[in-house]
Amino acid sequence: MLKIALEAVTAIRKKTQDAFDGAGKFDYKPDRSVITQTDLMLETELRDIFTRRSPGVPILGEEFGLEGAEKFESGWVIDPIDGTRAFLYGIPLFSTLIAFVEQGEPVVGVMSFPAISTVVYAAKGEGCWMSVEGKPLRQLKIAENSPERVEQAVMTASGIHSTSYNLADGTIAYNLDSLVKSARDFTFVNDCYQHAMVAAGRLHCAIDTLMKPWDSAAILPCIKEAGGDFCSLDGRREKVMFGGSLISACTPKLLDSAVARMNSFILN
Repeated sequence: MLKIALEAVTAIRKKTQDAFDGAGKFDYKPDRSVITQTDLMLETELRDIFTRRSPGVPILGEEFGLEGAEKFESGWVIDPIDGTRAFLYGIPLFSTLIAFVEQGEPVVGVMSFPAISTVVYAAKGEGCWMSVEGKPLRQLKIAENSPERVEQAVMTASGIHSTSYNLADGTIAYNLDSLVKSARDFTFVNDCYQHAMVAAGRLHCAIDTLMKPWDSAAILPCIKEAGGDFCSLDGRREKVMFGGSLISACTPKLLDSAVARMNSFILN
């Protein structure tokens, strides 16, 4: 399934790059998230590829929902453009996300960043890898001496939504301020790119307070195969793609500490 997923992101890369260069037309979904014609076009093409290459396998996508099953447990998960605002506003860190899931747990994950010609991918038991056009394939492995304490860590978040700074579309005001003030360094990084950099060992912890299954699924195998850890912000480590949020970290102790601090307003 990894081979099929890599073929799929390669097949749509040029069209995605061309659309990024001419992006600008968009509309809002009912939840006020942004949708573009490119989202719809790319998901349609990806669905066609998976239908041909793996007939009968269910497909769950952001734009067109579930096809091939009444309830999703196993199959393909697609996000044609993760980071649509980045795509629209000229920030080249948007991605195409593809995962293959077995019984609620992703076993293949591909994060393609077409504007920077980079792909991060993993399959269960096969490691996490980074491909950059024109450079040798590189395995991503988190260092064994990575930080275990927030004060030692470089931490990121994709935004301030559903936090103490701005509840926005969330229902829980996570205490992001506690990490901003105590981390060795803190910055904001677009969507799944921050998790890719955790897998690469460049960042130590990445936080997304609001996530859908298609946002999370491709990330999880990459973090796991690189030697990191992840959970939803309620601390759950099983079926995290359905957890509504995601935090990844280089070590379990750092992960647990960050989760505790993010939930400190709730616990007090």
